[in-house]
Amino acid sequence: MPTCKQCSAAFEVTSGDRTFLENVSPVFQGKKEIILPPTLCPDCRTQRRLLFRNDLTLYHRKSDLTGKQIVSMYAPDKPYTVYDQDEWWSDQWDERSYGRPFDFSRTFAEQFADLNNVVPHMSLFTTNAENSYYTNHSLNARNTYLIAGATDIEDSLYGRFVISCSNVVDALSLYSCQWSYESVACQGCYECFYALYSYNCSNCLMVEDCQNCKNCCLCFGLKGQEYCFLNERLGKEEYEERMKQLTPLTQEHVRLMRAKFQDLKKTLPHRASYVFGSEGCTGDMIFNSKNCHDAFDCTGCEDCAHISNTPKGFMSQDANYTAPAGVRFCYNVNSTVGGERCMGTFLSWYGSDVYYSRECHHCTDVFGCSGMKRKQHCILNAQYSKEEYEVLVPKIIEHMRKTGEWGAYPDPCLSTMGYNETLAQEYFPMERDDVLRRQWKWYDGQAKEDAYMGPAQAIPESIDGAEDDICDRILRCEVTGKPYKIIPQELQFYRRMRLPIPRRCPDQRHRDRLALRNPRHLWPRACAKCGKAIQTTYGPERPEIVYCEECYLKEVY
Repeated sequence: MPTCKQCSAAFEVTSGDRTFLENVSPVFQGKKEIILPPTLCPDCRTQRRLLFRNDLTLYHRKSDLTGKQIVSMYAPDKPYTVYDQDEWWSDQWDERSYGRPFDFSRTFAEQFADLNNVVPHMSLFTTNAENSYYTNHSLNARNTYLIAGATDIEDSLYGRFVISCSNVVDALSLYSCQWSYESVACQGCYECFYALYSYNCSNCLMVEDCQNCKNCCLCFGLKGQEYCFLNERLGKEEYEERMKQLTPLTQEHVRLMRAKFQDLKKTLPHRASYVFGSEGCTGDMIFNSKNCHDAFDCTGCEDCAHISNTPKGFMSQDANYTAPAGVRFCYNVNSTVGGERCMGTFLSWYGSDVYYSRECHHCTDVFGCSGMKRKQHCILNAQYSKEEYEVLVPKIIEHMRKTGEWGAYPDPCLSTMGYNETLAQEYFPMERDDVLRRQWKWYDGQAKEDAYMGPAQAIPESIDGAEDDICDRILRCEVTGKPYKIIPQELQFYRRMRLPIPRRCPDQRHRDRLALRNPRHLWPRACAKCGKAIQTTYGPERPEIVYCEECYLKEVY
């Protein structure tokens, strides 16, 4: 069993993994360029991919092409050329003009860094966004604000990975939900607040692992129930009377409710993992998939491993954030959509046979390229004939084998982001000194003088005390002390839903939601009822009662 060269943890490389790597190894001039097994454990490989992706750390800066003011992932003091999206897609510049020959006396990383430092980068990654300028990695967004990883969404604020939703605020991993607030990992829910791992529920407040329920409050593990409070079935009148006592909701109500809910959950069995309509799968939040292992937030995938936020994946491993089209026969890819036979890519859309490239869209047969559109047979952005490409690429691969780069994800030095700006910090938090000790990047931000914000602003206990002028005030987060504001669209939502004004800034609220989900890691554990060995996202030291799927279904249904 190999040992991870980064964290020293032992990890398994199965015979299936080796077969997969052989099957996806590219062929040039009739020779297969075998991809060797990884030297990092799955967690460290995921961390390495995530430190390339910035979702919502946004800045104001000017376009380097036209000088117009834009919103961007890149701070204005970063040494990169940045164009607004429309400018990047235009014919005002030629990406091949930055091409250069491959130098076999230098590592691939050194040469790609030089290229990446001069090729223009896109400011944000959105498609068909209407009145949704402050979004990123999104498709078909209308009237949205500070949301990333979204598809087919409208009238929504503050969220990550929100699909086919409308009128949701403070969301994480929601699918087909409407009028929801502070909900996490839910699907098909309507007017549900503080919901977690729940499906097809309506008018519910602070529920978890509930399905097809309506008018329930502080309930866990219920199926097809109505008018339940702390898992006790009440009549309609008694339930409505209890709910009146919570209206309008206050932050103190929420605090007390969370404490009661935690006490209830300690007494009830938890399912080892959320896997639905799937066969031979391990991980969490897996739907309608087959033979997927170490998979998280995946739908309609088959024969995949070490993947997350991946729909429609097929025969791929080590892939993250491939929505909405998924990937096929890919390895070690991040934010790659609709790709086939790709490896070592970041932000590659609808391409095939793309290797060690970033921001390359609708390309085929490219290697080590940056910022390419609809190109073929390019290396380091230089154009070659098909014959020249087929001869040169195997030589580069052999060179990368000698430097230890072939098969591994691109070196962290090639990320354009500081570690603290990326998703890696969310899922694998590190301190600044530890990041720099690894010779990775950290962004300290632009130096700013402390501005006087005026006296502390009182936040009303309930929405009834919130006047229109609260949108003009600068509020301070009760946890971080950072300033934040309530925007008019947000205030209207709170008023309609009878919800209190949040006392924490959007970034802190997002961190709170992340903490509600278990880590994307599987531990061996025994079912608390039958003793069978299981894999679960609940660590062995945690106090929850965890059942295998069979025992859980017998107990709950």
